[in-house]
Amino acid sequence: MTRFLSNCPRCGYVAEAWSEDGVSVQVRCKMCGYEGRQPHPDLKNGAWRVG
Repeated sequence: MTRFLSNCPRCGYVAEAWSEDGVSVQVRCKMCGYEGRQPHPDLKNGAWRVG
């Protein structure tokens, strides 16, 4: 599991994020209470995908 800081997609505040599979990221924001999944920021362009 990888833990790092990310910006909350809802309010833009610094949120804690972690990735268990390296493909998607779980984000939890303490400021606005947002919780959700999003694609891993290192894979935004999808260059790793085949086909």
